Amino acid sequence: MLSSILTGLEGFIVSYGSWAVFGGSILEQVVAPIPSSVVVLGASFFLLKGVALSAGSLQTMFLNISIPAALGVTLGSLLYYGISYKIGIPFVERAGKYLGVSVEDLEGVEKRVKESRYENLFLFTARCVPVIPSIAISLFCGLIRYNPRNYVLITFFGAMVQASILGIIGWQFGNFYLTISERLSFIDNIILVILVLVVVIFVLKKRSEKNRD
Repeated sequence: MLSSILTGLEGFIVSYGSWAVFGGSILEQVVAPIPSSVVVLGASFFLLKGVALSAGSLQTMFLNISIPAALGVTLGSLLYYGISYKIGIPFVERAGKYLGVSVEDLEGVEKRVKESRYENLFLFTARCVPVIPSIAISLFCGLIRYNPRNYVLITFFGAMVQASILGIIGWQFGNFYLTISERLSFIDNIILVILVLVVVIFVLKKRSEKNRD
């Protein structure tokens, strides 16, 4: 079951490439249950698995994964940023439990921002490193009516940095997976041969005991 799901997912990502990354990144921001960053990790795993690390392959990853993911994250996050910008706290109080975020979470983000000397730098770093849920950042920025132009720029470039980091992780994990799977395949064959030999020896031994009787 899991194998067929992964095969179907791999086929979809390989077929649609950067468009799959773009669309998946939008959904990742809009649909709360989808874990953050899963799209980039999966895409880099499937698209770059077995590809050697080089300047050319890094450029391919940047164009087909990092930029589409950053665009998708920016566009998708605008939904909750815009709603929070217009409605504010009442929206979070009503819909927060469905989105996995609460007013207390936003207050936590506000506290961290206030403790930081540079608001723009903090928000950019928060987008680069997923230590704060993306939706919490979007809602907070809308709540304080953070400058829309700065929001878009910080979200795009921060998401691009994060996607590049996660892309390399997924890519190299894919190569590691191939290496391990080849070794596991070799080990599986050895185990299979040993099991066959054990069964043959067991059968021969039983026959020998039966003939003696």
